[in-house]
Formats: sequence, structure tokens, C-alpha cells
Amino acid sequence: MIPLNNSGRRIPRIVRVLLWVMGGLILAAGLLLVLIPTLDGPHSRLLANEASAVSTLRTIITLQDQYSAAHAYSGFACELPLLKPLGQQMFPDYSLEFLITGVRSGYKFSMVSCGPDANRARVHYQVTAVPVEKGATGARTFCADESGVIWYDFEEFGTRCLTSRHPLE
Repeated sequence: MIPLNNSGRRIPRIVRVLLWVMGGLILAAGLLLVLIPTLDGPHSRLLANEASAVSTLRTIITLQDQYSAAHAYSGFACELPLLKPLGQQMFPDYSLEFLITGVRSGYKFSMVSCGPDANRARVHYQVTAVPVEKGATGARTFCADESGVIWYDFEEFGTRCLTSRHPLE
């Protein structure tokens, strides 16, 4: 059956195709209007900050391992700025700027404990990542130690994270 317009004439095929395409575009636009607020919901920034905090802790763990290998007699670094690789001391590397400021993506990073052994080498360290503004920049506190395992806690105190040790999965 050939579609007819109001005056009884045939509607050209190209017009029918264009009408279907326009209808599909209108439907797709309507779906985007419904889905975009869901994709960029109220917690998307918070979740992105938490992912960045975990990634930054992994970077600190790696830098601590490198530092300890390069400083066999002294062990781990007890201050974040000491972890900046030697080749980058003169030239700024903005991806490692958090080592100087202690802040990245809404989280404050701190070395909270460094423990020496009998030979005075630092064989233990603990690092925390606490949201700058609880509930706005992050919901969880993250922490790690020389074992390389990352833990979390919903309290805003890094020491609580280190004692509760809920493993990050």
C-alpha cells in the first residue's frame, strides 16, 4: 500500500525516509534528556574523587617502594615531598604536585606513622587520604601501609581507617 497525503497524492519515498529519520532523532533526543541527569548524578564527582584518591594512594605506595630501594639504609620516607623522584626535583611534574601540597581531587594525604627498626631504618609507614569536606568531596577515608593493601572507612579520621582495615575490593 502506498501512503497518500491529504489531497490523495503519493508521498515521495525520500520524504517518508526523512520523516522516519526525524522521528528517530526526536526519540533519541528525548532519551538523552532523560539519561544525562542520571549519568552525571549528584554523586558522580564524589565517586570520581574517591577513585582519584585510591589511584593516588597506589602512586604513593609505588613511590615508597622506589624510595626504600634507593635508600636501603634509611628505609621509607616519612614525608610526602621526599617521595618526588630525583630527576623531577628541578622540573615541575604537575601529576606529582600533591606530594608538595598534600591535596588532590578533594582529598588530603598525610603520612601518619613511620616506624624504625633497631638499626634506625624506617621499616613501617602509614598514609591516609581524608576527604577535605566529608560528604561533598568524598564519603570514605582511605589508608594504606607498607604492605601495599588499601583500606577504607566511612569515618572521617584516618586513624580509624588504619584500625578498622576494611579492604578495598
